[in-house]
Amino acid sequence: MIKKDNIVNTEILIKLYKIYDGHRDAILWFLEELDVDSYEEYIQKYGGSSIQRSYFIAVCGFFELSGVIIKHGMIDPDIYFDMFNPTPFWNKAASAVEGMRKKRPYIYENFEMLNNKRLGWTKKRKNDKKKISHNI
Repeated sequence: MIKKDNIVNTEILIKLYKIYDGHRDAILWFLEELDVDSYEEYIQKYGGSSIQRSYFIAVCGFFELSGVIIKHGMIDPDIYFDMFNPTPFWNKAASAVEGMRKKRPYIYENFEMLNNKRLGWTKKRKNDKKKISHNI
């Protein structure tokens, strides 16, 4: 028998994936081309109304949304993190976001929280795997 929670988690996961997949160009740009060490460099390279700035906002916005969903317990984190890994994205965005926070102190805070939770999830997963391999 399928539990109602599993159906809800599945529906949310599929909806999130559709959003994620709908921003494929932004995701690829973010991972392959975004390269800044500060907010000032971000503005210099991608300021104004550039497509790259839209890509940045789309990707950060997706992970901000995901962070809110995780924070409020709307999806099981194990299910979410089996599908999505915000860490490479946060690592690329962090220096620009830090500069943005001078004017907007809470911008992308749920994205950052999501990344921190993913790092904890990964560590726990590795420890669990070690325990399993030692018991075999």
